[in-house]
Amino acid sequence: MQLWGPSFEAFYTRPWHIFQVDNNTDIGDQEWASAMVTPDFANLIRVDILVPILCYSLFWYTVNVLVTANCWSSFQEGQKRKRLINVTTSLIHSSVSGFYFLIFFIRFPGLMFAAPMNYYGYLDTQILMVTFGYFIYDAYDLVVNDKFSIQTGVLLFHHVGAAIVISIVFASHKFVLFAYWALLMEVSSVFLHLRSIFHFSKMSSNSRYSEVTRLILWGNLISFIVFRFLNQIWMVTWGIVNRNNMHLFYLVMCMVAQAAFFLINLSLFLRILYSDGFMGSTKVSRRQLDALLEDNEYTALDQNGDREDDDIVEELKKEPEIA
Repeated sequence: MQLWGPSFEAFYTRPWHIFQVDNNTDIGDQEWASAMVTPDFANLIRVDILVPILCYSLFWYTVNVLVTANCWSSFQEGQKRKRLINVTTSLIHSSVSGFYFLIFFIRFPGLMFAAPMNYYGYLDTQILMVTFGYFIYDAYDLVVNDKFSIQTGVLLFHHVGAAIVISIVFASHKFVLFAYWALLMEVSSVFLHLRSIFHFSKMSSNSRYSEVTRLILWGNLISFIVFRFLNQIWMVTWGIVNRNNMHLFYLVMCMVAQAAFFLINLSLFLRILYSDGFMGSTKVSRRQLDALLEDNEYTALDQNGDREDDDIVEELKKEPEIA
């Protein structure tokens, strides 16, 4: 992290606000063009960018192999065990990246609010490369091991969209901390993946884990609101405040990405509210709930790993009620 030096001493003496124009070019990469110029995506094939990303992709493949060899061995081979292994790998990624971004936010709130566009440090991009590598691995895993469906397509769209956003950082040497803001959503993903593991493994229906299940469901709900919806509100507002301080390309990418991810998050949030009992006795059809979905991990599976009938939502309703 480049969090020292004369420029940072000057930066830390300046006041910062929740929403402000980012003119902190003194803590950015002085050798690269300003944010008023479009990014050069040819930089993605630079050795210092491409090689680490490929290595991190291989790293996540190795993690998946280790999870496969050591976890969920009591489940017979099939789609259910594959999903448990995939979600466990996803949980490891969300835990590593999500809590890194959260700790960075807690330690350096001034940087996060005042310099999401201009701050740059090569070491700070490594965690973005770790996440980029994970998206490459997981997209490969989905294509190879999952039957294609609307849900799988939406998740692939999510990965491609997130990868494009991160690639802008590498292509411009800008927006490192804006990407951190976007990936704070991984904190919410920790609870989403825990919820999925409890569903697939039937732990959620085991009375021994009822309190843990309840904590996960409430943690999932609260973190979803804070790290997805409120997070997106801040990013959209910041983009509007800084609209004259960046090239139109960046503003359009910001707004389009936020709109797309908002639709995905809203759809997923409504499914969670219904399946976890937060909507009471409200009747929602399967077709309505399946309109959009971030991940097919919320689709119930039978003992052989096959998809169940149209009443899968009602089966999800049989999980422990929330007080």
